[in-house]
Amino acid sequence: MVAAVIAMSVLLVGCGTSTDANASSMGTLAGRVTAGPTCPVERPDHPCPPAPVIARVQAETAQGRVVASAKTNSDGHYRLGLRVGSYTLAAVTSSPLPRCATVSVTVSPNHTTIASILCDTGIR
Repeated sequence: MVAAVIAMSVLLVGCGTSTDANASSMGTLAGRVTAGPTCPVERPDHPCPPAPVIARVQAETAQGRVVASAKTNSDGHYRLGLRVGSYTLAAVTSSPLPRCATVSVTVSPNHTTIASILCDTGIR
């Protein structure tokens, strides 16, 4: 009986190792897309926090190839699963404003990298 338990344990550890090797080449990228300013004048009694942006967040390689994309939720949050490496993030909207800056990120294995994307509303 003990031998069967040990054999099963070794078998399960072996199975876990093969999936871990594959998972170690992946990471997660998450963050929020926001736009500001949201009003022309900010006063202490009337703050103007950045607003969430509904956009498609795209991860591009150094060669400009889009390898993953995700739509933000109503709060501007997104999440992408990517291979380990460096990417440029772009938030693509259906209108000229807000204009969103691109962000350079590096995805690490078995880690969630947080990257916020800031957009300019054009309000001055």
